[in-house]
Amino acid sequence: MDRTKYRVWLLSIVLAAAVFGIFYYVYTGNQEKTITDGTLVYQKEWTSEEEIAA
Repeated sequence: MDRTKYRVWLLSIVLAAAVFGIFYYVYTGNQEKTITDGTLVYQKEWTSEEEIAA
């Protein structure tokens, strides 16, 4: 193969990876998930400075 065939092959692989990454992000990576399994603190309760000093 000459250089142009290698360049076209490499460019097509890079473009395919970019398209796959975009589709993957749109369909799965964009979803917000709350992980509670294995989490030690479920929800943090804020306390005022007066309560801490007392």
